[in-house]
Amino acid sequence: MNKQEIKLEYKRNKSALKLDYKAEKTRLRYAHRMRKEELQYKYKTAPKDLKKEAQKALKREKREYKKEAYLQKSIYLEKKYRLKKKKREALGSVVRIVAEYAPESLVGGLTLNYMLIFLLFALLQGAFVGFATGYTIENRATDTLQTVAGSLEAGGLDREIAARLAEENAMQIALYREDGALVYTFGRSDLAGKLPYNTRFDEPFAHHYQTEQLRIYSKKVQAEDGVCHLNLAKSMRQENAMLSIVINLILLSIGLVLVVSYIVGYRTTRKLLRPIGVLGRAMEKMSAARLSDRLETADIRTELVEVVDSYNRMLDKIEDAYERQKQFVSDASHELRTPLAVIHGYADILSRWGGEEPEVRQEAIEAILAQSENMQTLLERLLYIARSENGKIQTKPEQTDLQTLCKEMVQDFKMMYPSRTFALEGAGVAFCDPGLMRQLLTILLDNAVKFTKEDGIITLSLGSAEGKTTLTVADNGIGMPAEVAERVFERFYKGDSSHNEKGYGLGLSIAKLIAESQGGTIAVQSTEGQGSAFTITI
Repeated sequence: MNKQEIKLEYKRNKSALKLDYKAEKTRLRYAHRMRKEELQYKYKTAPKDLKKEAQKALKREKREYKKEAYLQKSIYLEKKYRLKKKKREALGSVVRIVAEYAPESLVGGLTLNYMLIFLLFALLQGAFVGFATGYTIENRATDTLQTVAGSLEAGGLDREIAARLAEENAMQIALYREDGALVYTFGRSDLAGKLPYNTRFDEPFAHHYQTEQLRIYSKKVQAEDGVCHLNLAKSMRQENAMLSIVINLILLSIGLVLVVSYIVGYRTTRKLLRPIGVLGRAMEKMSAARLSDRLETADIRTELVEVVDSYNRMLDKIEDAYERQKQFVSDASHELRTPLAVIHGYADILSRWGGEEPEVRQEAIEAILAQSENMQTLLERLLYIARSENGKIQTKPEQTDLQTLCKEMVQDFKMMYPSRTFALEGAGVAFCDPGLMRQLLTILLDNAVKFTKEDGIITLSLGSAEGKTTLTVADNGIGMPAEVAERVFERFYKGDSSHNEKGYGLGLSIAKLIAESQGGTIAVQSTEGQGSAFTITI
C-alpha cells in the first residue's frame, strides 16, 4: 500500500475502534444503571437492620463500575496506541529510512553519521539565525513606524511634515477622522482607503496587499477638530529581500557544511579504522606458515590497540595449539608406525612360509595379535586425549569413599600380579567421579608395576588436610632422575630409551587430564634407584 492508502486504512480502523468503544461504554453504563436502580430499590424497601448492607452493596456497585470503566478505557487507549504505532511502522520514520539505506561499510556508515550530526547542528543554527534576523527586521520596521508617528504627532499632524516623512521613509501615511472620513494621505496613493486601520491601535501587525507584505501601525491622535486615527503602512520589500539573502546564505552554508562534514568524516573515519583494515589484511594472509607474524601497536593510538593485542594473544594461543597438535600427530604417527611395520612383516612371513611351517605361523599370529592389542590401547588413549581437549569428557562427581575404591583396585592387581606386594594405608573421602578415579588408579598402578621388580612393594596411601584429600601411589622401583620427573606428564615422553618398550608415554598425561578435570592436581617425587611416588590432591 502507498502512503495515502495507509492513512485511509488507519482512519477507518480508528473510527471502527472508537465506535466499538462507545458501544461498549454505553452497554456498561446501561448495565450499571439497571443494577444501581435495583440496589436503590432494595435500600429503600429494606428493613432498618439490613439498610447498612444494602448501602454497602450500592457503594460496592459504584466502585466496580468505576473499575470496569477505567479498565475499558485503558484497553481502548492501548489498542489506539498499537494502531498508531502500526501506522508509523508502515509509513516508516527518518531513522529507519536512514538505517535502511545507509551504506553497509563501516566507513560509509560513520561518515553518514558525521554528516547527519553536522547537518542537524547547521539546521538548528540556521533556524536560529533566520528567526533572529526576521525578528530584528520586524522590530526595526516597527520602531521606524512608531518614530514617524511620534514625529508627526509632535508636529501637530501638519500636512507638509506628513508628506516629507512619507517620502523620506518610503511609507504611506493617512489620517482619518473618527467617523472614517479621510483627512489626508501621502506616499502611495494606491493604498489610500485600502488598508485596515483602527483595529489594533498601538500594536503593529503584518498585512498582505496583493503580492506585497506591509507593516501597518495605527494610533489614535488628538487633532484640532477632535480625535483622529493615524494610519501608517511601510512596505517590507527591502527587508524581505535582506531576509531572503540571509536565508540563501544559510542554505549555502548548510551545503558547504555537508561537503566539509563528508570530507572530514571520511578522512577521520578512514584514519581511525585503518588498524581494522590492517587487521583484516593480516587475517587474510594468516596461514600455518605465518602463524608467528604479529601486528605492531606502536602507531595505533586508539581503543583499537586492545583489539590488536587481543588478536596477537589469539595468534599466540593458535600457534601454541597448532604446534602441540603438529607434535601430537607426529608422535602418534611415529608410535603407530612400529606396530604396523611388525604386523606387515609377520603378514609377509605368513604369505611366504606360514602355510608350510606351523611354528612360524603360530609365532606370526601371536605377534600380530599382540601388536593389534597394543595399537588398540594406543588408539583408545589418543581418542581420550582428543575428546578431553574438545571438552567432550563429562564428569559425574559424587561423594566417593576412596578407601573402598582403593581396596577393590588392590585386590584386582594382586590377582594380576601376585609377585608384587600391594599395601593400602589410611582412609579418605572425596567429591569425584568414581569411574575416572578408577581409570586414574589403573594408570598409576600399571606404571608402578612396569618399573618395579618382581618382589617390589607398591603402596597406596590416603590422607586429608585442610578440606583436601590426597591419594599417593608409591613404589620402590627404579625411580627416575629429576630432569625426567619434570617432563613425565608430557605426551609421548618416555624418559630413558631403554624402557621404551614398556609404554607409549601417554598414560601419565591422561592421568593428569583426569585429575585436572575433577579440579585436582597430580605431582611426582622420584629418586633414581629408590622409586617414585605420584600424589593426587582433590
